[in-house]
Amino acid sequence: MKDFFENSISKLKKERGIFHSEDDLKLSLGFIIKELYPELEIRLEKPININMTDIYGNKSIVRAPIDIIVYDKNGKTIPIELKYKTKKLETEFNGETYNLTNQGARDIGRYSFRKDIYRIEQYLTKEEKSDFGIIFILTNDENYINNNVGEKETFDKHFSCHQNSIIRKEYKGWNYSKIDAKKYEKKDNFWRYINQNKKHWTFTGAKTYKLELKDDYPIVWKEYSELNKSEFKFCLIKIKKHLN
Repeated sequence: MKDFFENSISKLKKERGIFHSEDDLKLSLGFIIKELYPELEIRLEKPININMTDIYGNKSIVRAPIDIIVYDKNGKTIPIELKYKTKKLETEFNGETYNLTNQGARDIGRYSFRKDIYRIEQYLTKEEKSDFGIIFILTNDENYINNNVGEKETFDKHFSCHQNSIIRKEYKGWNYSKIDAKKYEKKDNFWRYINQNKKHWTFTGAKTYKLELKDDYPIVWKEYSELNKSEFKFCLIKIKKHLN
């Protein structure tokens, strides 16, 4: 089981250089794992309960799915979270046409990488028969790879995941020094639209979670494929279990 994921990605690279969607990636990877390791059981989108704390200090239990959970014959599990972030690309691969959209919203994308790490850490805390988990990120959007927003006064500077960066365990949150003061005002300790009783989007929903991690995570991007002058790279993060 030690190298099962690396072996699976190696085979996936040879067979699928591109995917229509994150669901396409998820299903394809599940098939590859089962093909290489028929003794393993695969579950997609299995929901689990996760302990969350928001920026207001409110604690809650959130029901959320894990993209893939692998079960071995001894009942041990390995949780896997996937991300597939694309920019616009029209191309063919093995006679099949692909038309990828420009997803944009990279600030939320970077935040979601951290949230996936948090989710796997929480899973490992709860599951006695799980020793490690995996984050797999695949993208043809070089902004995630080359853009060091951590050196800039961007809104998402604390969530940078560029090449050779480190996602630190300390949670610093959104960089409100870059909020648009022409649109928003700070009122009752929240940023709200001026003259509206409507909070900025980072004060609502899933973007409010305080994602303190148990470890620092180095980010290394590696080559996956190149199609029609668009280069895909992947980042593989292994998350170990903490006993406290």
